[in-house]
Amino acid sequence: MVKSSNRVHIEKFSLSDDELEDCLHGTFIDYESHNWQLGQAWLANLASTALDPTEKAVIYIARLSAEDFVVCPLRLNAGNGQAHALSTFYTSLFSPLASSETPEVLFTELFRYLITVEKLTAITLSPMDQQAPEFDLARRALARSGWEGLHSFFCFGNWIHRLGENTYRSYLAARPSQLRNTVARRTRKFLGPEKGQLQLIQDPDFTEGAILQFVAVYKKSWKKEEPYPEFIPQLMRMAARRGWLRLGIAHYDNKPVASQIWIVANGTAYIFKLAYDESYKRLSPGTVLTAFMMEHVIDVDRVTLIDYLSGDDSYKKDWMSVRRERHGLAAYNPKTLRGSAMLIAHILKGLYRRPKGTR
Repeated sequence: MVKSSNRVHIEKFSLSDDELEDCLHGTFIDYESHNWQLGQAWLANLASTALDPTEKAVIYIARLSAEDFVVCPLRLNAGNGQAHALSTFYTSLFSPLASSETPEVLFTELFRYLITVEKLTAITLSPMDQQAPEFDLARRALARSGWEGLHSFFCFGNWIHRLGENTYRSYLAARPSQLRNTVARRTRKFLGPEKGQLQLIQDPDFTEGAILQFVAVYKKSWKKEEPYPEFIPQLMRMAARRGWLRLGIAHYDNKPVASQIWIVANGTAYIFKLAYDESYKRLSPGTVLTAFMMEHVIDVDRVTLIDYLSGDDSYKKDWMSVRRERHGLAAYNPKTLRGSAMLIAHILKGLYRRPKGTR
């Protein structure tokens, strides 16, 4: 039965621990058990270290009672009135949260509040799992609440591997022969002259030194400078406190030449950040370090899933076996000038892309 809107209460919270009551905190923990980026710790770090000056993070809640509610973490842009999922390019999965038997009703009221009371110009929720129930819930609720131009869009590919194998040795045996040969040859070359060493850091007591080593490698890599320099160090500290951090360092001639941040949580190993010193590229330290990390998470951590997160980089399909996709939802508020302009632009873009001869 559809609940009347006057029984639904809309609330706004920040992400500080002291503001989240037990039921809400428990829902974050439940979602975090499915994916670490859906938890409060990940979102709090994003909110404190990875937003632009015109943005703020807000948790919107629509509830019928203390234990019957839905949650949508958003970042709001004061400059243009747009709302985005509380996510950035670091994010590989976003989802609204539901703890209700009537989540569609609550999401509908929440999105209606954003369009009528908050008067936001546009909303974008990404990257999401199209197969998850929250994706369809959000899509139906947006359609019912007055947003227009609702559409889904592709974000990126996501490569994973489910561990049917019991050991790293059996995992590697199932990989393409070219990768197996490369790993064996490059590992011998890297470690052979007794110049190369591989190190795994996960103890919180060594986190600060690990951060310095990672930053040193990153600065000598091909990658662009981090736009939010505090995000990665704070992430490593949080992950170390939670027992999630697996930081791999490859040393050569007593210098850190490659570094990888992996997160191990709830039976899954997430390969989060990779970097290597380009002047040592000939030694393939990244490949050697990946193999070293794979062996640890499979044989020691006994994970059941390995997730390469975002991107269709060609090398990932050699290490992984299954490709998934992440998609987003976007819609516009026709009752605002900026929202109407964005809606018209979206419609015209669709007409321009329509094949000739179709109506």
